[in-house]
Amino acid sequence: MARDLPGRVTLLGIRHHGPGSARMVEATLRRTAPRLVLVEGPPEGDALLAHVPDLTPPVALLLHDEAEPASAAFWPFAAFSPEWRAVVWAHANGVPVRFFDLAAAATLAEEPGGRGRASLDPLGTLAEAAGFDDPERWWEDVVEHHTDPADLAEAVAEAMTALREEFADEVDDRTLLREAAMRQNLRRALKDTDGPIAVVCGAWHVPALRALPPASADAALLRGLPRRKVSGTWVPWSHGKLATASGYGAGVASPGWYEHLWECAERGDAVARWFSRACAVLRAEDLPASTASAVEAVRLADALAALRGRPSPGLSEVLEAARAVLCDGGQAPLDLVHDRLVVGERLGEVGADVPTSPLAADLARLTRRLRLPPSATPRQVRLDLRKDTDRERSRLLRRLEVLDVPWGTPDTTRTIGTFAEAWQLHWRPEFAVALASAARHGTTVEAAAGRVLELRAAGATRVVDAAGALGRAVGCEIPSALA
Repeated sequence: MARDLPGRVTLLGIRHHGPGSARMVEATLRRTAPRLVLVEGPPEGDALLAHVPDLTPPVALLLHDEAEPASAAFWPFAAFSPEWRAVVWAHANGVPVRFFDLAAAATLAEEPGGRGRASLDPLGTLAEAAGFDDPERWWEDVVEHHTDPADLAEAVAEAMTALREEFADEVDDRTLLREAAMRQNLRRALKDTDGPIAVVCGAWHVPALRALPPASADAALLRGLPRRKVSGTWVPWSHGKLATASGYGAGVASPGWYEHLWECAERGDAVARWFSRACAVLRAEDLPASTASAVEAVRLADALAALRGRPSPGLSEVLEAARAVLCDGGQAPLDLVHDRLVVGERLGEVGADVPTSPLAADLARLTRRLRLPPSATPRQVRLDLRKDTDRERSRLLRRLEVLDVPWGTPDTTRTIGTFAEAWQLHWRPEFAVALASAARHGTTVEAAAGRVLELRAAGATRVVDAAGALGRAVGCEIPSALA
């Protein structure tokens, strides 16, 4: 027999990376003043929550199998992620905060294709029921423009409860495992404090947490799960990786737009400021974009929203107005605005005190010394190999290639003679996994790359393979690999 959750527990069902949910979470936390906050995420990350003040989102919690570092998973957070706002609020108010989802060890034991896979699309189902063919647009109308946080939380919970009842037979096994783990961790939290508890999790899970079945039932579900030793750190993430197109299961199509909504929430001037930023983007590329055109674009977006019966302009109205007024109907300028402002180019930052592998720390030291900061935006650099600093930069990029970290791609079409090189640089967050895997070869970039080349040369069965390894050792300037 399941028993109802105690009244001192507040369940906050959210949409991952939803600024409307983030506002609801912050307002509810201020109102209820919980003594403990539980956030959806792997419990192995609890020790790393102490470093949140040293982080600038977007960032991701990276956890990997110590015995097999390439087996890894990310849990990303943006400034407008509800989970992130809950963690930040807890730190600011001296309130303990924990992750309470399924252990990462179980996640890492799964096939990569099975992670983050959902059996249903709750938002899509609700949007379709409301007559919308676009879940993003429905979400904007009913959530992003909603003003009552308490009313919003209850409405979302009721909607998800109805969906769970209708589609009870279609909930996948992994979701059931995760929810069993959530309930077990919630039971522990109830024993650890007599005060109010706030629980921040995906809205889909709220109905499964409203009542607690016998602990033995959940324990039986979780029995036999893989046990692995897991290590982790925080790594910079990017808006591009947050986008749905990146393949992250709980992504959003327009992280740059959502960040803009979050930043402008209190001022209430999101549309006007967005068009001002769009004009700045176009002018930076020597395209005409006047203040007068920004004002006209705001008027058009407002008119489109009114014609469609929307409470205020959403992303679709903003983009249509931008195309018509700022881009003269052109697709190329609109694509530029979309990439810069709708998706966004922000790359997060991780403080120097955040624990990491010696190899990753050495790379961070080298990038600072060589003034070669990682960027989520592709950019080209030209290196003059007659200069010591540029020669070191080239050497670093080649050594990273050996470690399966292709931060730089040589541009042979722009390389001149033997003293000048052109590189296309593009830092990707997943390079952190390659660095974790390469850490077993050495504690510095030079030592690890040298060891990899030594192993390749020693294991070569053909002369051409051995010659290739030796040639790369020469290019990387690693004498030890030539011995």
